[in-house]
Amino acid sequence: MVVYKSAQEPIPIPNLDLYTFLFQDSKFNTSSSRDEPRVIDGVSGQTLSFNQIFDLSGRIATGWKEKVGLKNKDVVAVVAPNQYDHSVLYFSILAAGCIVTPGNPDYTEEEFHHQIHTAGAKALVTVPELLPVLTKVAARNNIPKERIFVFRGDGKTSVPSFYTLGEGSKHIGHPIQGIDTHDTAFICFSSGTTGLAKGCMLSHHNFVAQCVQVTNFDANANIGTDVLLGFLPFFHIFGLTNLVIGSFYRCIKLVIMAKYNLERFCQLVEKYKVTNTSIVPPVAVHLGKSPIVEKYDLSSLRVIGCGAAPLGKEHIDALQKRIPAAVKQGYGSTESCAGVVYQRVGVSPAGSIGYLTANTELKLIDENGNELGDDQEGEVLLRGPAIFLGYLNNPEANEKTFTKDGWLKTGDVGVYNSKIGEFFIVDRLKELIKYKGFQVAPAELERVLMGHQDVADCAVVGIYESSQATELPRAYVVLQASAQPTQATSKDIADYVAKNVVNYKRLRGGIRFVDAIPKNASGKILRREIKKWIKAEQEKEGAGVQARL
Repeated sequence: MVVYKSAQEPIPIPNLDLYTFLFQDSKFNTSSSRDEPRVIDGVSGQTLSFNQIFDLSGRIATGWKEKVGLKNKDVVAVVAPNQYDHSVLYFSILAAGCIVTPGNPDYTEEEFHHQIHTAGAKALVTVPELLPVLTKVAARNNIPKERIFVFRGDGKTSVPSFYTLGEGSKHIGHPIQGIDTHDTAFICFSSGTTGLAKGCMLSHHNFVAQCVQVTNFDANANIGTDVLLGFLPFFHIFGLTNLVIGSFYRCIKLVIMAKYNLERFCQLVEKYKVTNTSIVPPVAVHLGKSPIVEKYDLSSLRVIGCGAAPLGKEHIDALQKRIPAAVKQGYGSTESCAGVVYQRVGVSPAGSIGYLTANTELKLIDENGNELGDDQEGEVLLRGPAIFLGYLNNPEANEKTFTKDGWLKTGDVGVYNSKIGEFFIVDRLKELIKYKGFQVAPAELERVLMGHQDVADCAVVGIYESSQATELPRAYVVLQASAQPTQATSKDIADYVAKNVVNYKRLRGGIRFVDAIPKNASGKILRREIKKWIKAEQEKEGAGVQARL
């Protein structure tokens, strides 16, 4: 019935590769000195300017081609906590005509292998601490030792820094030649709507479009005076687009944290007079409740952007009682190159996702694919220049994710509220569990669980924990006849899972022993039935509390 279009006028998307786009003259990078610090290591105070990033990335790009021998469209895996010179590395790889696949440094060996193997990486950059495991993974994937680099050496490793590639090398030149705007720039891993992590192919055009669309949406922002604090991981689409790329394009000073720590966060806001920051819901809970916050002057904060998962009104209210900053939420995914729908500060109510960015279209469909209209709940479909190219070497997933006429099926249930004039997300069709902004695929945890000797069958679902403002993975387990449903068995299974997955995928929602897992005739797990168990359990617990009162 309705295809929703942005209320903003369509805007032209530059037909440029990302490196050329970022370093060409713009109203942002010509309005202030290019020798001023653009990125700052929050702890050490080390800085890099626009000119330094341009010079280093261009010379290192030449090194990738002439010293390492990388060819156009070769993939480089980058696995590290946030570094203040992450942008130098990412931009150098793009300038060489190569592709970046950024990885989570907390992965297990098998998770590293899955990404590096799937992406077909030809080289690897990491930090010294991860060399023991990643050297083994590189060998499994035929990446020679001479193609392994670190950000900076620790004096204990002989593995060279990627900076050595720029020594004696000429700048590759600008604008870049031989890169098509629709070539893949990054392969970011996402579980999509279900299953194991898949490689999302995001083009130069996707990133340029997303950057221009968000900048256009925030046209009245105080860009020239803003100071942004960034702890969101640079391997995650939110941190990659908003912090690494977006802030650099808009020439916003970026103070970088390696990873989130509440006290360090508060210290840096106070020290650098931070005006803007991007967070996820669990951080909002910390800011609203922790006594640590009261020790610091956070009054410089003007806007707090929150993404990756919905943030409830109660948490917004608690946060704003302590920090008088506007809270702005948005909606997007790895597949949409981060946000394509955003709230307007001072306009949008808590709970909405806001308005479409320019050049973006949205429609809602029912389970039979019929288009819906205002105030009708249905699956959210998106179309626009920021929508990804598809999953790498995965035609089955692509067929499930895209409609025949090119719409991206998000798996989220949304509604357009005609009275308010904004979009809301009300449910999720997809099976993904969102733990503190990270994606946890039930199928992956189920596969791990089935490797335990005591597990006969299982299902994993997410339970919402309001005190932490996040979902927690919970396992429902059918035991082998020889096993007993004891606390010791539960702990043994939980420990087994913890040893085989990254930290955020652990079974923090606990383990419940059941007689059978509900399934349909074809053997598909009926997660909605399990959700009913959870609801009944929560209602029972609530009734118990009332009775005690």
